[in-house]
Amino acid sequence: MKFITVVSLSAIAAGGLAGTFEPTDFNVTEALIANGVNVSAIPELEGLVERSSPSACSIACKTLEVTFGNSSVLSEGSSAYKNFTSAYWSAQQSTVSPYCVFKPTKALQVSTLVLLSRLTQCPFAVKGGGHAAFPGASSIEGGITVAMEKMNEVSLSSDKSIASVGPGNLWLNVYKTLEQHGLVVMGGRVATVGVAGLTLGGGISHFANAHGWACDNVDSFEVVTASGTIVTASATSFPDLYWALRGGGNNVGIVTKFNMRTFPHGEMWGGPRVHLESEWDAVYQAYYNLARDAANDTKQAQIVSFMLRDGTKMAMVDLEYSDPTPWPSIFDEWKGIPAISDTTGINNLSQLTINMGAGIPEGIQELYWDKTFKLDRDLFKFSIDTFFEMVDTMQDVANLFPVLSFQAITVPAMEKMQQNGGNALGLDSKNGPIFISNLAMMWTDSADAARVASFTNELEQRLTAEAKAKGLDNDFIYMNYASFHQDVVASYGSASKQKLKTIAAKYDPTAVFQKLQPGYFKLEGAPFGPYSG
Repeated sequence: MKFITVVSLSAIAAGGLAGTFEPTDFNVTEALIANGVNVSAIPELEGLVERSSPSACSIACKTLEVTFGNSSVLSEGSSAYKNFTSAYWSAQQSTVSPYCVFKPTKALQVSTLVLLSRLTQCPFAVKGGGHAAFPGASSIEGGITVAMEKMNEVSLSSDKSIASVGPGNLWLNVYKTLEQHGLVVMGGRVATVGVAGLTLGGGISHFANAHGWACDNVDSFEVVTASGTIVTASATSFPDLYWALRGGGNNVGIVTKFNMRTFPHGEMWGGPRVHLESEWDAVYQAYYNLARDAANDTKQAQIVSFMLRDGTKMAMVDLEYSDPTPWPSIFDEWKGIPAISDTTGINNLSQLTINMGAGIPEGIQELYWDKTFKLDRDLFKFSIDTFFEMVDTMQDVANLFPVLSFQAITVPAMEKMQQNGGNALGLDSKNGPIFISNLAMMWTDSADAARVASFTNELEQRLTAEAKAKGLDNDFIYMNYASFHQDVVASYGSASKQKLKTIAAKYDPTAVFQKLQPGYFKLEGAPFGPYSG
């Protein structure tokens, strides 16, 4: 019998019984037995009914192995374990050594993991795509890293209006599967990014102006709560939990299925163009005008990134249009700017995500941060001038690849965020448009880490000071680009943060997802605290 808490789920889903989702006399051991775990067969586990253990993670990992088989658990020291931990996107995450790695195949196994963590007090982290740039984001030292890679199904409802997507998917697999049916979902723009982290953090899409972000287009979430209960959260069932999962990250549960709305879609036009410094004044203006006037044609999207490649300063703009129309009129201003390289063309979405990820190194040192500011052409110029002035002092950092990108959060996108009860991000279209300033620093020698971190902190401070002086500063920080020293949830605003805390307290009264899953961006404070040099 699958474990279901004794409180009436229908009553809670209707919005009543706030704070009573988990009974005060909830018994973790009984819940494990209901999940099919033979507690008495593992003496160490049975003994935890009344006491904790100094070998908590050993007991938890052994129980997972006995219950779900050897192939579900990777033990420290094995070649499979080493291959797994060394394959993270950023080198920083590969330095973390969990006690074991657990690979569930279904929601009930994730439920059991949560209950075992509660019983043994062994902490855990959940890895979807693992596309984060600081240690502990989707890995945990000495605990259990839960790798969702086997939960990678992509299936369609009978009417093809909903795609059920497992949390272990990367976006490339999702798009390739749906393209066979002439469909798409709102999701990531780089092939190797994971579905789970991007969606729970908001999820910018090529189609954001027309449909909002990825989190705004999830019809429902299958989610494992702190009591091991598996529920489906939607706009009408557990609507508060549904709201919290739309931008709230990993703070209220583990999502085991994303049921996403599909849209008809075939080929589209887009790709990168590269501009030298002599054209940058025109680049700033074109970017500003299109972000300001996004409502004129919501089929368009743009990103502009400034970088230093082999000693040459360049700006690369990626333009996308959701129809296969070469150079639609909305891009006339961009078309008029001379480019030294232009690989725009008609492609399907999966190929465009491969193209966008090309040239982005993996497995090296990575450090990101982001800030948002009110849209302003002069601030673009100040940001880039300051960025390259500071980069000049970092040229001796081994294989340094610095990139500063601008991505607009437009008024149409913010308006679409209000559908189905809104999301947790705290963005209001009346305050738009704004833009994300996103710094990415990539290099190869870990000995340079402190110096790079100091650089990124100083740049953030200088850009923020300039924006504040001109009345252009904005609080919002996009979770998926944020750094270890940034308090993302606080940036959503006090009302949104308090609502998230209230929902978390209702579904997770013992703070499992704050204490036993301590990684990534929690409800209180930055992952590693404020930057201190």
